[in-house]
Amino acid sequence: MQRRAAAIYFVFFLVIGAGAYGLIQTVEEPTISLEGDTAYSAGDTVEFGDRTWEVAEADTDSGELAWVNESAVVSTTIDNGTEVPVTDVRWSDQSARMEQVFEAGSTTEYNGSDYEVSVNESAGSFTLALASDASVNESYAVGDTVTYEGNEATVTSVTGEAATIVWGGPYVLDIEAENVTDPTDATFVEQRDIAAMVDADPALYNETITQDGVEKVTYRANDTNVAVDEYFPPVERHTIAEGETLEYQGNETTVDAVTNTSVELTRPGQNTVTVGFSEGANFTVADTQYFAHFPDNSSVYFMQTSERYGDYQAQENEIASYNDRVTGLWGIAQLCLLAAILLVAIAYLPVRG
Repeated sequence: MQRRAAAIYFVFFLVIGAGAYGLIQTVEEPTISLEGDTAYSAGDTVEFGDRTWEVAEADTDSGELAWVNESAVVSTTIDNGTEVPVTDVRWSDQSARMEQVFEAGSTTEYNGSDYEVSVNESAGSFTLALASDASVNESYAVGDTVTYEGNEATVTSVTGEAATIVWGGPYVLDIEAENVTDPTDATFVEQRDIAAMVDADPALYNETITQDGVEKVTYRANDTNVAVDEYFPPVERHTIAEGETLEYQGNETTVDAVTNTSVELTRPGQNTVTVGFSEGANFTVADTQYFAHFPDNSSVYFMQTSERYGDYQAQENEIASYNDRVTGLWGIAQLCLLAAILLVAIAYLPVRG
C-alpha cells in the first residue's frame, strides 16, 4: 500500500514537473522590437542638432560617437625652469639643433659605411641597409633613438621623400621673474654637457681642469689651457615675447601669455569630442537626451528619450516578467523532480517487522 501511494504521488509530481518544463519550451521569449528611422553602423554619420557625428564604434550593445572640432585651440603650458627637448622647438638660425635628412632611394654615409635608404611613410619608419650587404639593415620609427656620428639623435619625421633625425642639447625655459611684476617674454637657454663635448673633441684631453675658479680645457698638441667659455661657442639663448610665434612640436605656435611662473602657447588644431552609448542607456547630445537600441550586434538605432523611451521600458518590463515566470517554472520542475525521487527512495526503505 505504501509503495502504491508513492507511485501515485511520483506520477503526480512527474506530471507537474513535465508540465512546467513543457511550458518553458513552448513559450517564446520576448525581445525589444523597437525600430528607429535609420539603423547606423560603425563609420556612418548621424545628425544631432547642427553637428554631424560619426559612429566611431557600434558593436555588441555599446559604441561611441565622435565629432571633430576643426576650429579648436590647442593650448600648452610650459613652466618656468622646465627642460624642453631640442626636438620640440625650432626657429631660424637655431644653433643647438642639429639634423640629418635621409632621402628615400639615396645612398648615404652612416657611421662610417655606405647605406641604402628606404622609407615606409604609412608605417612612419625608414630602413638603412648596408650597400655591400642588404641583409645588414636597421629600421627606425618616429620617436626612436638613433646613434649618428656619436650623437644620440631622435627620428622626428618620416615622409614619402625622406626621414629626418634631430639631436642637440635641451633648453631650459627661463623667465626673468625677479623684480618684474608682469613679464612679457621668456628665454630658451641651451643646456650643455661639457664633459661629453670635451670627450668628443679629438683636439682636447678628455677632462677639464679648474684654475682660479675657471673651468678650462687643455689642447693635446701643446698642453695649453683655454677657458671653456672661450673655446666653445656662446650658449644659445632664444627669447620669445607675447604675440610672437615659433615652431613647437612641429606646429606654428603663438606665445599667448607670459607670467612669472609659466608660458602659455596656443595654436589652431583639432579636438575630437566623444560620447559613449550602450543598449537602453540615455546620453545627451546637442542638449537633447537620446537612447540607443541595438537590433543586432553591428547596428544601432538612436531615438529621443522623450518620445520613445516609454515604449522601450514597456518591452523591457515584458522581458523581465517573462524571465521571472521562467525562473518560477524552472523552480517547479526541479522541486517536482526532487520530490519524486525522494518519494521513491522513501517508499523502498525496509519496513521494521
